[in-house]
Amino acid sequence: MGITSRRQRFPRLLITLCLVTFGIPLSSQEDKTKCHQACHPTVPGKINAHIIAHTHDDVGWLKTVDQYYYGSKKEHSQLGVQYILDSVTSELAKNKDRRFVYVETSFFWRWWEEQNDHVRASVKELVDQGRLEFLLGGWCMSDEATPHYSALIDQMTLGLKYLNDTFGECGQPRVAWQIDPFGHSAEVALEFADMGFDGVFFGRIDHEDIALRKKNKTMEMVWRPDDTLGPEGDFFTGVMYNIYDPPAGFCFDTYCDDEPIMDNPKLHGVNVNTRVNEFIEVVKKYAQAYKTNNVIITMGGDFHYVVASSWFKNIDKLIKYVNAKPNSDVNVLYSTPACYLQALNKENITWPSKMDDDFFPYGSDEHSYWTGYYTSRPTFKYFVYQVNVALQMTKQLKTALPNDTLADEQFLIQRAMGIAQHHDAVSGTERQHVTDDYSLYLSEGVQAAMKVINVAYRHLLGDYLPEQQACLLMNISQCELPSPTTNYVVLYNPVAHETSSYVVLPVPVGSYKVFGPAGNELETDLLPIQSSVLAIPGRQSTATHSLIFNATGLPPLGANLYLIEKTTAVPTIAQAKTVAKNEDIVVDNGKIKLIFNGTTGLLEQIVRNGVASKLKQNFYYYEGAKGYNYNPLNRASGAYIFRPAKDEKIAVNETAEIKVFQGKNVTEVHQIFTPWLSQTIRVYSNDENIEFIWQVGPIPIVEWQGKEIVTVYDTDIASNSTFYTDSNGRRWMKRLRNYRSSWNWTASEPIAANYYPVTTGAYIADKKQRLNVLVDRPEGASSMRNGSVEIMIHRRLLYDDNKGVREPLDEIAFSQGLVARGTHIVQFVDVRHAAKKYRLRNVRNVYRPWLTVSKADVPNSAEFKISAKSNSFSLLKKPLPHNIHILTLEQWTNSTVLARFEHIFDKKEDPALSSPVPLFFNTGFVQPPEPTENG
Repeated sequence: MGITSRRQRFPRLLITLCLVTFGIPLSSQEDKTKCHQACHPTVPGKINAHIIAHTHDDVGWLKTVDQYYYGSKKEHSQLGVQYILDSVTSELAKNKDRRFVYVETSFFWRWWEEQNDHVRASVKELVDQGRLEFLLGGWCMSDEATPHYSALIDQMTLGLKYLNDTFGECGQPRVAWQIDPFGHSAEVALEFADMGFDGVFFGRIDHEDIALRKKNKTMEMVWRPDDTLGPEGDFFTGVMYNIYDPPAGFCFDTYCDDEPIMDNPKLHGVNVNTRVNEFIEVVKKYAQAYKTNNVIITMGGDFHYVVASSWFKNIDKLIKYVNAKPNSDVNVLYSTPACYLQALNKENITWPSKMDDDFFPYGSDEHSYWTGYYTSRPTFKYFVYQVNVALQMTKQLKTALPNDTLADEQFLIQRAMGIAQHHDAVSGTERQHVTDDYSLYLSEGVQAAMKVINVAYRHLLGDYLPEQQACLLMNISQCELPSPTTNYVVLYNPVAHETSSYVVLPVPVGSYKVFGPAGNELETDLLPIQSSVLAIPGRQSTATHSLIFNATGLPPLGANLYLIEKTTAVPTIAQAKTVAKNEDIVVDNGKIKLIFNGTTGLLEQIVRNGVASKLKQNFYYYEGAKGYNYNPLNRASGAYIFRPAKDEKIAVNETAEIKVFQGKNVTEVHQIFTPWLSQTIRVYSNDENIEFIWQVGPIPIVEWQGKEIVTVYDTDIASNSTFYTDSNGRRWMKRLRNYRSSWNWTASEPIAANYYPVTTGAYIADKKQRLNVLVDRPEGASSMRNGSVEIMIHRRLLYDDNKGVREPLDEIAFSQGLVARGTHIVQFVDVRHAAKKYRLRNVRNVYRPWLTVSKADVPNSAEFKISAKSNSFSLLKKPLPHNIHILTLEQWTNSTVLARFEHIFDKKEDPALSSPVPLFFNTGFVQPPEPTENG
């Protein structure tokens, strides 16, 4: 069996062992039809209005996921999902003509756990008959801009497997339903196509785009997100007329103001004829935007159907009276998206196409571009990405344990990560107390994961190993070593090939020795931690220095054990270099030279192979627009919306205080721009990668003016208004400044409308050079001038943007503005090798080694060396090639393991590494060891 470079074949994403793509065995077309024989017939020659009765239940937003489920905290929202499911299933059972669709598996799981056998049997009957149909099937309706594709696949797998295990074939969704995310990703569309969905429907696309589509009847299309796949990559895509809300005047929930259908002539207030005529006009208006005589009418909205009878009674009447109306050219029917697609298939229509493009950014009006949420809540975004590594590691390690070991613990972290992908979670568009709850779930997930990790480590390294502690605050140099003398560090590599990684361990000042798994002493550097880091609010650590060593030979899907020994020797600490005033400062690591202006303290040039090139970097901010949103011109910048008050950004400072610390293998440049913004630039010996470790906050507020902080990398690359952003960490999207492929764009917001989401990186290039910028969390990015990459890293705003959250994005921690600290890895490289360098480093950046610490149970390094044979392990018999990644390795059933392999290079991206790779699975995996007493 071989794996080709993605985009050489379809499905291009991966090969899955034991199960089909993404782990959900989709039924054959014949099986699907058997489960969905309940479609009501359409009427030829009439406009068929497909009523989609639905509820959109956010998995956290104004309330936490559990508050929404129970209906608690009514001061935030009156609604409870448990009552929706109670009510809907009861009302469906009363009338076999009714249909309902449901999406959020996370909520359904909560509800199903509480039902008795009688209710479960009734609901299974509804599902088997196609009267209750699941759409999408993921644990949540995910965001499409900010999640990493591995997390998207995991949350879909979790939900789809649950539905399959609970309902079998008839519980498997046939249609993706992404009605609320704020823009739509090419990578997500490709994944949905790979999953076997018949199509996707969504509601939010740019206001200019949808206006043109309504006019030209192109609301439905064949989307080819990756043109290199050809027709095999085509995916039917439908845009809803009214996002996902009911038509104006036809909301029948108990808290809606619209008039019900009153049809009893014995009573006063009969309005049935008027209401029926109004509804017919709505249907005809909608139909003018579509190519066939079929049109979707969404009847539902946010947390609708708490009292489902209110909806169903009125829809029943609409269907009855519209269809009975003499000479009417409208037919109304209960339907589902799957039934709607079935009707479209009979029309034999040639659909318009959208080629090699996506639906970002989303502008709901000319001054409301939803590009701020790409960066909103940067510390939470980082936490989500950290926990994703813990989840992948947990699933991998659990395959080495007996099947039923700690299954609940793995499910807990899977659930936590599942809800974190919601379009009001990792997006950063939820209220603060909801973010806190997501973080609590993720923290509990990590705690549960550590139980699996510790049991697996004792299996694989030995029962002697003390319980390991995770280091989740390494980005603020906080990871307390439990013992004052000797400690273990375990470094787990979740990537399927051998790698190396520099460890930067925060320690108190002192002399330390580090011993590798073979018992050999490793070379170390001891550098002072930057003063601004030590002053981060809430930081609780005695560490004042960074102990740095190179952990080489990290085994594939495996770990190395290291011993950290504190000695009584006088510590050797890297001292600040003396720099002559006004002279350029040169940092030379043997591979590249970085040149800083001695007067300003700012980076200005990079020298590679003796050739100097422009590489400037500085920090700026946009003033967030103030406003109370009473019209588009008064739109405020907020959690969703990025709207700068001025088109020009302002430099945080034109100079920086600078100190240079040079160790044996590591050099750090410490820059302080202001008391609230600083940076450490780190380079390692003979390494082209440059780490820019920025620290922002508390962002000062003066005269109620919010700020949106960006960093800019300026080069002399002739980028010609072109830049590239990743699509959920997987494929590249070409972006052109001030351009849209589907319509002639109006430049009403020239800054915000040129921002795009990045989850792992962005780049610019010309025929000779390329600048890659790798990020450690989702961020918004642009190229506002040729040769420049601009990335937004933090936001603090004092006005709400009136998109529903009703709370300004003013994050407070420890009684002051939030401090965010993160890393960009910059590669300024020859364009011929840029793709290789980016892809190989990006895998290590996303799936970074997981570090844990514990007290050491050996008195000294000599004892540690004796046990060297048990200081390392790998789940693989041999590493995979560097261009092949194991995306998933997890226990699936008692007798099967789910493994997904992917080729990480695009077709023709690299002359060698894009080639197909043969894999021989019978020699690649290690059998799990026999369980010990702790198992």
